[in-house]
Amino acid sequence: MEIFSERHFFVASYTVFVFLLLCSLPLQAQEILDTVRIPTIEVKAAKIRQDVTGSVSQNWTKDQLAQLPANNLAELLAAETGTFIKSYGLGSLATSSVRGGSAGHTLVLWNGLPVQSPMLGQLDLSLLPVQSMESIRFDRGGNTALWGSGAVGGVLDLRNQADFSQRLQVASLTQIGSFGQFQQQLKLRLGNAKLQAITRLSHQEAENDFTYLPAPGVPERRQSNARLFQQYLIQDLYWKINERHHLSVHFWQQESDRHIPPTNVQTRSEAHQDDRATRLILDFQKRGKKGMWQIKTGFFNEYLNYFDDQILLESRSRFRTYLSELTARWSLNSQHSLLIGNTHTYIQAWSAGYRENIPAEYKTALFASWKYKAAQLQTQISLRQEMVDGELIPLVPSLGVDVYLSPSLTIKGKLSRNYRLPTLNDRFWQPGGNENLLPESGWSQELTVEQKAGDQNFQVKASMTVFNRNIQNWILWSIREGQSFWSSNNITEVWSRGLEPRVSMTRKFDDFSLQFKGGYDYIRSTNQVELANPRMAAGEQLIYTPIHQAFGSFSLRWRGWYALYQHSYTGPTQGINDPIEAYQIGNIRLQYSPQFKAIQARFFLNIQNAWDKDYLVIERRPMPGRFFQTGIQIFFNKKTDL
Repeated sequence: MEIFSERHFFVASYTVFVFLLLCSLPLQAQEILDTVRIPTIEVKAAKIRQDVTGSVSQNWTKDQLAQLPANNLAELLAAETGTFIKSYGLGSLATSSVRGGSAGHTLVLWNGLPVQSPMLGQLDLSLLPVQSMESIRFDRGGNTALWGSGAVGGVLDLRNQADFSQRLQVASLTQIGSFGQFQQQLKLRLGNAKLQAITRLSHQEAENDFTYLPAPGVPERRQSNARLFQQYLIQDLYWKINERHHLSVHFWQQESDRHIPPTNVQTRSEAHQDDRATRLILDFQKRGKKGMWQIKTGFFNEYLNYFDDQILLESRSRFRTYLSELTARWSLNSQHSLLIGNTHTYIQAWSAGYRENIPAEYKTALFASWKYKAAQLQTQISLRQEMVDGELIPLVPSLGVDVYLSPSLTIKGKLSRNYRLPTLNDRFWQPGGNENLLPESGWSQELTVEQKAGDQNFQVKASMTVFNRNIQNWILWSIREGQSFWSSNNITEVWSRGLEPRVSMTRKFDDFSLQFKGGYDYIRSTNQVELANPRMAAGEQLIYTPIHQAFGSFSLRWRGWYALYQHSYTGPTQGINDPIEAYQIGNIRLQYSPQFKAIQARFFLNIQNAWDKDYLVIERRPMPGRFFQTGIQIFFNKKTDL
């Protein structure tokens, strides 16, 4: 009942605000007509930690994100990058496996600071809304030397950025869909050439009560106990003190209540999980003629509470993270630049699983990167030295090279050492924690060939990446000989290797354009040590790691109309108990964007799983068939001289 009252308060407040705003627009009609529209100018914070040389990355701007049928980071990665997302169902837990790695091998950053749970070492990507970010960047491959523990398979960088183009902006999104889906978002930007304030509010709920077939020959069943409720507030404040000094504050408050449905072999479930997160970042930058320096401090306070009334289980956990980071970059001359940095992280966690202990962890690290750039060659050498609770981690180096053979042909290569520290649960959970665990560590190599061709009306880009990675001291929970409980141990080694071809083509005409993007992943990620428990043969592919994946999208833009079709193929995998069959998914987005003076609207329709495929990603966790989402986005922009 408390959740419903919170929902009604949020919806009522949102409705009143939008109603009053829209009612005020006619009163300002003459002012809007007299407004001179200027192109949007974004002043983005300088990337003090430079783009990584030798690896492949993908970027999405806020305008690109607004045209995709993806509500969260898990859906974006699955459709746009070919990354395998281990989804437990609509509205449920979703984690990534990049290049055959574990969920803890993908580092997620928010405005440059890591937001992974130190207790679990991973992050639920379904809780990260893409519409709340100005840009998202995905770097594949090992980046531990620059970003630290966990950047083994890739780095996801979510950023909020200022726009000092002196304007008032109000953006509203309302979306409804199948299975009781309802979502509202509101964004308010207010400021001038010196100060900017951006407020984002979101409310989302769904029953997720779709029907599915538990097994062949068995009658359809409607999923129960699957309700989702989520809301967040993100507040960004920017102050351009002068052209050299910038200060920003980022605040993110998010709450989520998810009921956990039964598997397809259970009759009912009464489990539910509450996630709450408060994140705060203070960021100061100073720029000079030869470079810049930046200092960040962060405080994260997060809760994860799990309840199962059916078995009278109550599990509450909480952690606090304090972070600080100082980085500086100098351009020594036109060819040489140097980056140095220092980070400090202090973590405390509370859980009944730790008994009477309150585990804490203190990490500090020094890192440096030198970059050389010439007409046909770019090289980057990075080093990182980290200390955890007074103990040194082995020195972590990386070397990246870009060779420009011609304006259209580039070869990229990278060699790096990478590591992932044990989580707090790995070390301190009782019973089973092991304080003597070693970090997972190993070397990775990758080589990419990129070819570009075309002109301003027709462009083609193709690339082929081959990668290799060996990780020793892989941490697994298992029942060891002589034990009656599960425990964490460094008991295996994993070898990952594969190919990643990519292609994109864009054709522009006078009043419309066509675009195709596609890719294929061949990934072999095998256990190299024969294990009795869990039973794994040497050379066997890891569970929930498909060898074959492919994805593609085709889009058409004509005047104010936009159509997008996404298709993905995921090969067969092995679950813990049962094999998972291969499946193909198609998604469609239709959009119309009329313009009314200072007001722009987007009407859209999403058709997810358009071919109504019956499939599983995680064994015994059903996925929905065809479902729909429709809604409207409204943007009001006005130049102002506040």
